Amino acid sequence: MPVLTTGPRDPTGPRHLTLDNGLQLVGVRRPGSPLAALRLRIDVGSADEAPGEHGLAHVLEHLVVRCSMGGGRVADGALIEAATGRPHTSYDALVRTGDIETAGDVLGAAFRQLKPDTRHLADELAAIRRERAQRTADVRWRAQEAMFAALCPDTPYAHPVLGDPGTVDGLTPEAVHRFHSRWYHPSRATLVIGSDRVDEELAALAERARLWAPGHPRTESRAAAPPPDGHAVVSEAVGAGRRAVAVGFTESGTTCDADAGLALARRSVRAARGIDVLRLRLRSHTCTWVMLSATDESAAVRSVAAALRAVRELLLGPDGAALLRTEALIPELRSAEDIQQSVADASDASDGIPASRPTTATGVGEVADVIARWQRRFAAALPEVPAT
Repeated sequence: MPVLTTGPRDPTGPRHLTLDNGLQLVGVRRPGSPLAALRLRIDVGSADEAPGEHGLAHVLEHLVVRCSMGGGRVADGALIEAATGRPHTSYDALVRTGDIETAGDVLGAAFRQLKPDTRHLADELAAIRRERAQRTADVRWRAQEAMFAALCPDTPYAHPVLGDPGTVDGLTPEAVHRFHSRWYHPSRATLVIGSDRVDEELAALAERARLWAPGHPRTESRAAAPPPDGHAVVSEAVGAGRRAVAVGFTESGTTCDADAGLALARRSVRAARGIDVLRLRLRSHTCTWVMLSATDESAAVRSVAAALRAVRELLLGPDGAALLRTEALIPELRSAEDIQQSVADASDASDGIPASRPTTATGVGEVADVIARWQRRFAAALPEVPAT
């Protein structure tokens, strides 16, 4: 029988339940909330695609919603939102608390045997071609994809989530079925729920989840090799009179993700200089990058370095504590009340890297140290740019 547990240091923290078929259930308490958020995360993304499969994880996401989930509608209105990334595929629902079990059953349909007919496959491939056309027209997207290709050479993280057009257009229902059978199993999945009565809802979902896909956990290894550690690159794309530049770096380990000053550093930089520091966890590594307009790559790296230096000086100045509190800490603490964000955080924590929420005790020195590390890492993309 599965056992409901909480972390030994935090009895009020997320509830964890492991079923016999390997499905991980996680519950997040949201007292008083009239809504419930659910996220089903399948541990397969574009980084798990072998040569000749590039784009299959994304195609599968489309077909699971359309075919297995019947269009993704829950009860009388809510729609499932789905997204495919390099490390994972996720399916999200925001519903009334009375619709939790129905939403769970819709999400659980992802594990049903998938054999799309040729018409459904053709329709979704046409939709993906339109999506590809929109993305490739965006110079920011092209610069970002070029950055990932340079950051993660000779790994499956290098190819785009949308895959190879020739491979995608040539897919057959049989190829989709084989890929789905190989990867979509409860032992590769985590279902997170945020609700007012999380213990009761977890127990009810556990009973229903046993019917979704019975059997023993699978043991196949994942395909993706890790990206290089400490790698920093800069890339650009030009089109329609616009130029976009991406500057990024990778790093291994859990230090940054467990750092309570990380979220505050991101908010401080965004508030003070309008630069959004983006981050993506690539399983054992993390990619951190920024996107901006600049005349060339050198100007972009210098601009980022100057902005980070200015923000750090503001934080360490006489008004730094006030800036941190009003522009970063208070908005971050408010975001913690967002039920969907709480579920997303719990989903990420299932990787074994707990996300630390900043508190009123988080000081400017801790945040400034994060920004100083970013300065050094981003500057490494072009050695001629000083790190400080």
